[in-house]
Amino acid sequence: MICPGRITKEKTTVIIGIMKWQPLFLLIALLSFLLVSACFTNNEDLLHATDQPVSTAFPTFSTTKMEFTPVFTNTSTPASTQKPGVTSETDTTHLREIDSMPSIEIPAGQVWIGCDEANNAGFSCMADELPLHQVYLDTFFIDKFEVTNAQYALCVMDGACDEPYYQHSATRRDYYTDPEYADFPKVAVSWFEADDYCEWAGGRLPTEAEWVRSARGDDKRVFPWGNETPDCAKANMLDENTGKVCLGDTAAVGSYPEGASPFGVMDLAGNVWEWTADWYHKDYYSISPEINPQGPEQGGTKVVHGGGFDYGWKLTRIAYTTDHDPREHKIGFGFRCVSPAP
Repeated sequence: MICPGRITKEKTTVIIGIMKWQPLFLLIALLSFLLVSACFTNNEDLLHATDQPVSTAFPTFSTTKMEFTPVFTNTSTPASTQKPGVTSETDTTHLREIDSMPSIEIPAGQVWIGCDEANNAGFSCMADELPLHQVYLDTFFIDKFEVTNAQYALCVMDGACDEPYYQHSATRRDYYTDPEYADFPKVAVSWFEADDYCEWAGGRLPTEAEWVRSARGDDKRVFPWGNETPDCAKANMLDENTGKVCLGDTAAVGSYPEGASPFGVMDLAGNVWEWTADWYHKDYYSISPEINPQGPEQGGTKVVHGGGFDYGWKLTRIAYTTDHDPREHKIGFGFRCVSPAP
């Protein structure tokens, strides 16, 4: 470094004096100090640091298919004033440490399972939605939101979940790896992959009865928000008033607070279909236990609930149940987890 200042005669005298009495290491320290001080102007005014460019010599976090490091961001949403994403600010009951998912306590009680023919938004009940019946459930906790891309990536990095083979959404090629969609629901996930995640997170997939209880509460409501006609302010779905989809793809979790369930659980209608733990049987409601039903002991397909971003009102009813091969990777399928009360 070329230094415009000089070491003065007075400073040199001080150095010689110190050499007689101090160890060599102190001399070196003082010489270094004086060399630096000589670079400052003689008026000894305080110098203020100027803005410096940020170095690009060090590695930065990036998201690629081969080596994925999640970047947690909050993105704007189309129909909500609520800040999306999974943060401690949205948690009113319990925050799961491993993935920062807020979980809501669902108190023990009765829940109506199936379709109420007298209150079904003008639709006919499907055969496998009958008979309408009540069951009792113990207390449990359910995820407030659907599991997100960023959260799923944590499981992948821990080695408990496989790297997703399908990383796109309906309209976004880099959906899983793009930080812009970190707080959007993980899609194209099989039942087995969802089950692996919930086990890693210390829970499991919800039974069908637990899912319905979380969406319906204590009454026979048609949709999580009640019996009011659906629209794009309540859920991300196909709006049958206009014949158009609200978005045509997923929205960030928690984007539709007007569509929350009585317990405050988000996105139980629309956005993505959600896997449950139960095997499917078309006549199960006729033989279901009255306390903590777990679904049939075996089967070939798993129960799915909730509707998706491209499905209409009938399929987003709480009562609507469908079934799919647990090995499937549907582009509109996601999940959330439950855990027992402590």
